[in-house]
Amino acid sequence: MELVIIGLAAFITSGLTLFSGFGLGTILMPVFALYFPVPVASAATAVVHLANNLFKFALIAKQADWQTVAQFGIPAVVAAMAGAYLLTLFDLMPGLASYSIAGKAF
Repeated sequence: MELVIIGLAAFITSGLTLFSGFGLGTILMPVFALYFPVPVASAATAVVHLANNLFKFALIAKQADWQTVAQFGIPAVVAAMAGAYLLTLFDLMPGLASYSIAGKAF
């Protein structure tokens, strides 16, 4: 049943965000995190992002203005790489605070 829920959430979320261009990770990540550890949920969200982007690319690549794609895409790739690097640094830092809910420490 979990696989059905996850699959439906991924499909519906991909459809909802097809036209807006954003929000896939915001909606999908919490759903995945309910069923998987956060690192696995993050990786699964990335896989859905990749599949969704490849699908959108196949739909609209012929109509794209490639100069505009380069102007926005190159800085976006650089910023994404820098963000990923910063996240790995932040992961190595000790936690600033902790709390417990229902006997579990976070």
